[in-house]
Amino acid sequence: MELKNENEFLKLKNYSSFLLDLGLNVSFIQEKNIGVEQSKIEEKFKSIEDIDNYIKKWQIKNNLQLILRNKNISSKNILLLSEKNSFMSLDQPKKKPELLDKMFLSIGQNIDELFIINIDIEKLMENHISKVEEILELYFTILNPRILIDMCSIDLEKLFKANKLNLNFDYFKIPSVSNIMKNQSLKREAWVELKLLKEKLDDF
Repeated sequence: MELKNENEFLKLKNYSSFLLDLGLNVSFIQEKNIGVEQSKIEEKFKSIEDIDNYIKKWQIKNNLQLILRNKNISSKNILLLSEKNSFMSLDQPKKKPELLDKMFLSIGQNIDELFIINIDIEKLMENHISKVEEILELYFTILNPRILIDMCSIDLEKLFKANKLNLNFDYFKIPSVSNIMKNQSLKREAWVELKLLKEKLDDF
């Protein structure tokens, strides 16, 4: 049993090192996260509220705040983020990241009109990934989005293969807020994608 725990610890440590190599500021949480309940979701969800409630209960049960959502439950345009929850406060609009607001206001878009999912990158450990993937799949299946705006700090496909759901949506990859703050040269890339996003939004 002791050897098994040591192996799990080393796996998580290696994963943490991998994220750091990508330039992400990851705080490594040791054995306490190994026991997070990861059983496959068996419940049948009929609405976004059902999924939100499931996540709330799951996070309370495991003393974890990994996934954050805004109050929008109907938008067909998903904004997927991976910022620290201390930085990304969706329940208190005045504390939302100024840069994120400015980026979308520059194309006439209020981010409150988007369906936002934020995954706290500092708390995302290897043993969370399968659960997060299930939850994202549930959101995508029920919402059936028109647009996915990927502003994750990590490659979305390493976490969630949205194309396997065979859904018909437009995909936009925009540099994350935290990465732009670290590297100002990414603003140009972000602006190019934002203009393309504006054209698509104007079509609707």
